[in-house]
Amino acid sequence: MGLTVVNPPSPEVSRIDVLRHLWTRAGLSEVETREITVHRTFPDFEDFWTTSLSSPNMRSVIPATAPNDIELLKARVRARLPADATGRITYSARANAVKGRVPK
Repeated sequence: MGLTVVNPPSPEVSRIDVLRHLWTRAGLSEVETREITVHRTFPDFEDFWTTSLSSPNMRSVIPATAPNDIELLKARVRARLPADATGRITYSARANAVKGRVPK
């Protein structure tokens, strides 16, 4: 839709292979990585949408977006997140975790 979203300064650094490389290059040993997947269920799309509006990315976009475009965006998001038989929306997300030891 041509909306400008503010991204973190180096989003590629969150990739699991890059994290492992950075920690190893920093001299840490026994470096371990793993992906953590979480699921969050919202009672309905409106609850999902309201919660999403509080995210930093949305707070940077919505104020500068025309109301008709916001409704279009909302409709497109709704189409990509189908509800279950009771109307609930379940959304999953991933995070990469890394740990290591400082050599003695």
